[in-house]
Amino acid sequence: MLPTAELTLDGALAIPVAGLDDGIKKMGPMLNVTRTWNAVCSVAGMRRAIALSLDYARKRVVFGAPLSEKALHVDTLAGLQAEQMGAFLLAFRVVELLGREEAGVADDHEVRLGRLLTPIAKLTTARQAVATASEALESFGGAGYVEDTGLPRLLRDAQVLSIWEGTTNVLSLDVLRVLGQGSGAFQAFESEIRHCLEKAESADAAREAKVALDAVAHAGRWLEAALAEGRDATEAGARRLALTLGRAMELARLVEHGAWLLEAKGDPRGIAAARRVARNGVDLIVDLHALDESRALVGDGALIRSGGDAHGMHIAHVERRR
Repeated sequence: MLPTAELTLDGALAIPVAGLDDGIKKMGPMLNVTRTWNAVCSVAGMRRAIALSLDYARKRVVFGAPLSEKALHVDTLAGLQAEQMGAFLLAFRVVELLGREEAGVADDHEVRLGRLLTPIAKLTTARQAVATASEALESFGGAGYVEDTGLPRLLRDAQVLSIWEGTTNVLSLDVLRVLGQGSGAFQAFESEIRHCLEKAESADAAREAKVALDAVAHAGRWLEAALAEGRDATEAGARRLALTLGRAMELARLVEHGAWLLEAKGDPRGIAAARRVARNGVDLIVDLHALDESRALVGDGALIRSGGDAHGMHIAHVERRR
């Protein structure tokens, strides 16, 4: 993990290493490294949480049988495993792109893709890590709250992954900036998705491929309409856009990896994970007019009315008891 600290440098000598202008731009390469590392930490934390849950399920006996033999528990853990597999493939594609760029061998497609995929991978895997850690802790029941299990620490560590190196919202706006620069990043993303899905038919994953392609197509249409609508509409949907692109890429890479696993080893797990991720939901984009609903829900007037209604309900309840 990266350290977090608040430092006061009062009167300290500082030597500029890259000039005094365009600081954020000059920090870009470092941010790509730390955000990639954050994604790796996310998938590692997910792997650890699932390993603990699986081990506990084999040993904990409930109603005469281990949890690992209970259909509902198996289904729950399978969902976590599918999400972790998708997160792993997304994160390590970004690792590959970063390595190729640092080695000076990345082509234009890979450079454009890496610039877009880095913030997407960081924000997508971070949120998956938090959800997985929470579900894993719950799978232990009350024992999950005991520090000796290691799960409370996993959950605490997971929560920071969606905060440092850019929160989900900050990174979503970064995704918008990349897409709005006319750099061809979205076209590179679409090309990558289609390449991953080339063997979908042979792996009996045509439906999953369609889910990924439809999500990306919807994202493209929404982005075009949102940009025409104005800044507020675009920013309001940035988070859902980024998460949709992240989940679509995970699904596409699961289909690609699953096809290879099936062909090379006869292993159906990759395709099974793709089907689960597709069922869990990929396209999170909503109508542009949802911004009006958001303002109504969180505006000062709405909060005051909500509080007033709750207070009135409490008084009415007390009066009835009297």
